[in-house]
Amino acid sequence: MELQNVRVDRPAPGRARLTGEVRYDDPAFPAESYWFDVPERYADDLSATGNPWLVCLAPLAATCGEPLRIGLPVDRLLARNVVELLRIWSVWYPSLESVPLELEKSDPPPEVETGRTGAFFSGGVDSFFTVLRHRKGDAGGLSADDLILVRGFDFPLEHAEAFVRHRERMSRAAEELGMELVDVSTNLRETRLREASWADLWHGSALGSVGLALERRYSLLILASTSSYGELEPYGSHPMTDVLFSTQSTRMLHDGACATRLDKMEYLAGSSLALEYLHVCFREISDLNCGRCRKCSLTMLGLALCGAGDRWRTFPAGGPDLERVARILFTTKGQKRGVRRLRALAVRRGRRDIVRAIDRALRRSALVGAAVGALDGAGRVRDLSTLSRRIRRSLVSRMVR
Repeated sequence: MELQNVRVDRPAPGRARLTGEVRYDDPAFPAESYWFDVPERYADDLSATGNPWLVCLAPLAATCGEPLRIGLPVDRLLARNVVELLRIWSVWYPSLESVPLELEKSDPPPEVETGRTGAFFSGGVDSFFTVLRHRKGDAGGLSADDLILVRGFDFPLEHAEAFVRHRERMSRAAEELGMELVDVSTNLRETRLREASWADLWHGSALGSVGLALERRYSLLILASTSSYGELEPYGSHPMTDVLFSTQSTRMLHDGACATRLDKMEYLAGSSLALEYLHVCFREISDLNCGRCRKCSLTMLGLALCGAGDRWRTFPAGGPDLERVARILFTTKGQKRGVRRLRALAVRRGRRDIVRAIDRALRRSALVGAAVGALDGAGRVRDLSTLSRRIRRSLVSRMVR
C-alpha cells in the first residue's frame, strides 16, 4: 500500500483537514481517503511529515501483508520504533507479518520543539485518573496543557449530535481543570483499517496517529492505560508498544498502569469534578451513561463501594441495579479479574447483597460460556448451524453486556 496526495484543506467553515490518499496493492480495493479534522485555529499545527501516516497504516499493512510505502519524510526514531513494533506484533499474533517499510527517513526541524503536552481524554475512568493525578503536581507529575477529544472512535462520525453534547460537557470539564480542549475528528474506523482488530492491535496506534497529526503542537502526548502492570497481556494499547509511537520531537507516554480500574475508581470517588462529568458508556452511542450496560453497571458498583454512590451526577440515581448485575456476562479474563476485585471490596464493606449478585453473574457466565462453546461446535455441522445460532443468540440476549 502507498500513501499519496497528502494535503490540508478546509472541509467546512472553521475546520481544517489533513487528508491522505491510500492506494492498495490488492486491486480488489479502491483507493481511500484517510483524514484528520481539527478546528481551523490548529491548522498550522498539522503535520507535514509521514509520521502520523506510518503509525496509522502499520496495523493494516501487517494485517493485509502488504508493504507500506510513504513518500513523505519520516522521523528516524519513529521508523526504527515501528520496525520493532511490527516484530512485537508478529510474536503476539503469529498470523501477522512483519512487512517491508519503504520510507524517506529524516531528522525533525528544530521548530518542532513546542514544549506543549496533550493528554487523550474521553471523559472515562482511565483518562480522568491520568489527568487528575498529574494535575496534583506531585513528583513525576506531567500536567497536560490540552485535553484531546476524538470523534470517530468511541463516537462514530454519524452520531454528530451526541458528540456535540459530549464535547460541550468535556469543554466545561477542561475549563474547570484549566486546560484547553482540542477536538479532533477522523474517519480511520470507516476505512479498510476495519480489517485490523481494533481491540487487539490498533487503538493505541489510532490515538498515536491523531497525536502525530498535530505533532507541530506537542512535545509530549499522554495516553491513559487500560490494564495494570499486574494483568498485562497482548492488547492494542500497551506500555510496551504505545511508547513506540514516539519521534525525536514528540514523545508518547503510556500512563496509569500502576493502578487497577478499581484503584482508579477509588481515586475518582474523591473528585467532585470527575463525578460531575464522568462518561464511560458507549453501548447506545449517547452522550449520557445508560446505567444499564455492563460497563455502566460495574462502574456504578465500584463508585458506590468507594462511597460515591450519592454524589455522582452522570449516572441514574438510586445506585446499581443488583438484578442487572446478577445477569452481567463476563467473557474475558480481564473482566473476571476486575469483578473479583469488586467482590473482595464488597466483602470488606459487608455488602453481602453485592457479593451474591456478583456470584450469580459469574456462575451464569460460566454456564453461558460452556453452552456457547458447545453450540459453536454444533454450528460447524451444517444441519445444526441455524438452530445453534438461534439458541446462542437467545442465551446471550438474556445477559447484560
